Amino acid sequence: ILIYEFTISEVIELIRTHDDIEGITEGLFLALTYVALCFKYGNFLVRQNEVSMLLDCFRRETCQPRNSEERMILIKYDRKAKWCVRTFMSISQATCIALILAPIVGPQNTDRPLPFKTYLPYSISGLYPYLATYLQHVGAIFYGVLLNVSFDSLVYGFTLHVCGQIELLCYRLSKIYKDHPKQHQLYVHEIVRRIQSLFVWTVMILFIFSMVTLCTSIFQMSKKSLLSVGFLSLTLYLGCMLFQVFFYCWYGNELQLKSKGIGDAIYSSNWTIATTRDRKSLLFVMTISQKGLKLSYYGIFSLALDTFTWILKTSYSTFNVLQQTSM
Repeated sequence: ILIYEFTISEVIELIRTHDDIEGITEGLFLALTYVALCFKYGNFLVRQNEVSMLLDCFRRETCQPRNSEERMILIKYDRKAKWCVRTFMSISQATCIALILAPIVGPQNTDRPLPFKTYLPYSISGLYPYLATYLQHVGAIFYGVLLNVSFDSLVYGFTLHVCGQIELLCYRLSKIYKDHPKQHQLYVHEIVRRIQSLFVWTVMILFIFSMVTLCTSIFQMSKKSLLSVGFLSLTLYLGCMLFQVFFYCWYGNELQLKSKGIGDAIYSSNWTIATTRDRKSLLFVMTISQKGLKLSYYGIFSLALDTFTWILKTSYSTFNVLQQTSM
């Protein structure tokens, strides 16, 4: 309720200030982040059963380690996922604290400054209404950061664990295990298909909003004093947005590279000792691995480094347009 109420109040305030470019950009960079969060939150609530089914795919016997070498492969990617969560959470919470302290520390145009521009159907001229509204903003931003980082890290983690399964498959193929590598390969494809069906459409919305958020954040930074708390908070916020989009693209790109390496693992293995039936199975795995695994929304907004570069270029172009319009 807190998140959705806060998001609605931000959107209403944007509509009310639609004639003021600076007013729109001031509220737009955070409003779009919360709108994207609402989509992610709603998607997770509605499709919890599908998330549980995705987790069950990783629990299949074929996907479990069978010796210490295989266990170390999966532990390596588990540590990567945990590092990603801790790093992103630390940066996001530092940004959260800076945004909350900015109205208190920095100079403001009003006697009752709030961290964010939202629609208020009541007066905050009194001390208690002002404190209650301020605490509401603090709760919304802290809780929003926790949810946002959790949902994003969920996708990062799933993608990393798929990479771990692919490396596990490559290890088994290099040893020519007689455990039907084709079945393991099909399990990996099923997991990627489920991740794509569950999360990529919300990632597409995030990417679209990120382009607007990045350019409006830079536009707001250009209006702030270089040594002010407001400039610092916007810099941290911009860094969080870049990390958020970059992690999606980086790990999506790593998934593509890992999946294309399956054929190399088969080629480098001692496949000559395999039986005719096993060779046919290896040839099937090698053939379907040539295209690679890609997370995308119907072929667009694929999670790759090229998409990250395109978002940066588009955001910079939009920022230039904003600069010219505000002159």
